[in-house]
Amino acid sequence: MNIQNIYHKGFFLLAAMGLSAAAVQQATAQAKDSLKQETIDIISTYQPRLRDAAKLNLTASLPGVDTTRPSLKYEVPSLNLSFGYQAAPLKPLALGKDSLDLLQNNFVKLGYGNLSTPYVQAGFGSGRHENYNYGLFVNYTSSKGKIENQDYSTLNTLAAGSYLLNKFQLNGSLAYDRNTVHYYGYDHNLAPVEKSSIAQHFNQITATASGRNLPGNDWAFSFQPKVKFIYFNDNYKRNESSFQLNVPIRKQIFENIFLKAEGVFDLSTFKEDNKPSISNNVVAIHPAVDIVYPGFVLHAGVNPTWSNTPGISKFYLLPDIVNETHLIRKKLILSSGWISYIEKNSYRNLINRNPYFLGAMDNMQNTRVEEKYTGIKGTLGSHFNYNTKFASVTWYNLPLFVNDTLNSSRFITLNEAEMRAFQLHAEVGYIQEEKFQARVAFDWFNYNKQESQIKPWALPAFQGNLSATYLLMKKLHLNAELFAMSGAYYMNPNKVDFGKTKGAWDMNLGASFDITKNFGLWLNANNIFNSQYQRYYLYPSYGFNIVGGLLFKF
Repeated sequence: MNIQNIYHKGFFLLAAMGLSAAAVQQATAQAKDSLKQETIDIISTYQPRLRDAAKLNLTASLPGVDTTRPSLKYEVPSLNLSFGYQAAPLKPLALGKDSLDLLQNNFVKLGYGNLSTPYVQAGFGSGRHENYNYGLFVNYTSSKGKIENQDYSTLNTLAAGSYLLNKFQLNGSLAYDRNTVHYYGYDHNLAPVEKSSIAQHFNQITATASGRNLPGNDWAFSFQPKVKFIYFNDNYKRNESSFQLNVPIRKQIFENIFLKAEGVFDLSTFKEDNKPSISNNVVAIHPAVDIVYPGFVLHAGVNPTWSNTPGISKFYLLPDIVNETHLIRKKLILSSGWISYIEKNSYRNLINRNPYFLGAMDNMQNTRVEEKYTGIKGTLGSHFNYNTKFASVTWYNLPLFVNDTLNSSRFITLNEAEMRAFQLHAEVGYIQEEKFQARVAFDWFNYNKQESQIKPWALPAFQGNLSATYLLMKKLHLNAELFAMSGAYYMNPNKVDFGKTKGAWDMNLGASFDITKNFGLWLNANNIFNSQYQRYYLYPSYGFNIVGGLLFKF
């Protein structure tokens, strides 16, 4: 029942009550005269009231989870395929014997160029053998420069071989080298000089024996001893004999930790004519530990070293610490270290630095070098690699070359007690398989302190080079090299003032072409810009020269 119906019923009820009251009054009026009047008291009036509506209480709930698994049935009609081709069964055949192409172990390279330059180079090898191999190498070249007595020649021979045992490899070699130079750095405006009086011949005999245990051995360590004997002399009755022994051992104690030790013995004796012999010995032990993890390498060690030169015997405890940390795997590697080592100033080593050296060896000391460096290196993509280093370098007892006062065409050495410099090294390389390779590198030294000398005599502050090789059609090999060098300070023979040589830059080009598998042509052009720079004062270079010839391979 709604509220509207209730209102309607109440209205009709009130109307009915009103009609009843009117009728009663009319009847009362009609019987007033005959009936006794009565009084009606109305106690209360009627008040209608609506009934309370019933409310529905609803509670929401999720339907129950149906856990029954439906059973689905499929009917796939079977297909019968008929192939017209029937495959033949495979039958294994006997494998043929594998054969490798014959190696071209032998070659002969012949040529000739301007400046009266003959060129002969040859190599002979034994080929593939399971237990041994051997080879022989010969090289000879000479030139006559445009300046009087600007001649040189070099002869190199080497015989080497290896023998394999079950768990060990033995190596041996025997070499002979002869180099001839002339002291042409004199004043050519003076009286002519007899060529034989300024000729210098260096002879060297080197015998080497070494060995190493092969991988996969049961010893659980690597062992590579090496012994070398060197006899060196010249035509001024100077000779030097050297004995060198290196015994490196490496042992893995944990998965990423290795122990290393190396014993170094470098003993030499120098003798000039009838003078007393001079000994120069360096003995060192290099213990170290290597910690190798992916992206982290630490080499930590110390080098107890004994140096014994005429009148001076010293002991050094040298640092040997190197760390490489990959900031970005193989792409950005932080490299830093603190190392120190001894550079032995034997007569042979000084000649290799400056072939025009003819000074005294009586008070010669060995050089101690200390480097503290840091830098970054890594790879860029799949073709580029780079390496940079910034270092603080200190040399103690470094021999510096200056022209002799009595004969300016010869060099003597002045000892620098302590010299310091900052070094910046950078190199970038690009490799595209064997087709193209390029590399640019330079070293710059800022010599900022000399204790004994006023200048770093004969030391260029900058050296750099750019080299590239290119292989075209697998037959034409091209190579180029662009190099630059700054000037170096020199002391005038009067030892009153000094000067500086001019810097230089020049270029070399080369090419070789394989006409057949066994025959080819080659050509080398050096100092294309014809820059006659002076690496050492009063000794200009040869300038432009070109050499070409034939190459036989068999």
